[in-house]
Amino acid sequence: MNHCKSGYKKVHLWALAALLFFCLGNEASAEEANSWQHELTIYGWLAGIDGTVHVPTAPGSGADFNVPVEDILENLEMIFMGGWVSKKGKWSIIGDMVYMDVGDSADVVDVELDITSWVLNGGVGYDLVQTDGGILAVVGGVRYMSVEPKIQVRGVTKSQSGNLVDGIIGLRGTINFNKNWFLPYYADIGTGGSDYSYQLFAGVGYRFGWGDIRLGYRHLDFEMDDDDGPMGSMTLSGPVFGVGFIF
Repeated sequence: MNHCKSGYKKVHLWALAALLFFCLGNEASAEEANSWQHELTIYGWLAGIDGTVHVPTAPGSGADFNVPVEDILENLEMIFMGGWVSKKGKWSIIGDMVYMDVGDSADVVDVELDITSWVLNGGVGYDLVQTDGGILAVVGGVRYMSVEPKIQVRGVTKSQSGNLVDGIIGLRGTINFNKNWFLPYYADIGTGGSDYSYQLFAGVGYRFGWGDIRLGYRHLDFEMDDDDGPMGSMTLSGPVFGVGFIF
């Protein structure tokens, strides 16, 4: 009889151990599913630049300019472009930075123009849709732009810097064709320091175990409402190629 009771106790202990192992295993899986995942993207943006610059010799006036991609590549002095996404569950933190220094790049009504510019985007996203077919997230955040055009008029160089901050709202996500091929997209609009600004991106990508590569087209437009600033408007538009690393 005591032997039977001892056997029952062993069965109960094994059952309890199995239940505990099952619960801990599920908890670990849940923690793994909700752990942070990060992606660093380094990309090249072959963007042409056009817009309106305020000529210092004629206050209140503006002159249109256009800098094609080939001129930018020829006169490029410094460039850095990168993006960051940290994601946990349905929430994500996103950031993007573009720094460009283009020298002697355009002649505007007998005015030589150099452009140095920072564009920073940062925000928080929340997934409205999460399926095997793709993700759709709403994004809210800020966009910062700093621009310093150096304008040379009759051998005299004048420099005037300006910056602005816009609040932005938009959508971002992916459409999955299969486990490897996908279509990334992004769109936002903002206002605040500018009259308005907006950004559009769409492309195609391919996933690997270590990350992904993507090719697309990006368009970024600023319309300023400050006649005293260095620029009246600025648009960057062109193809993008990026490599993303997941960890």
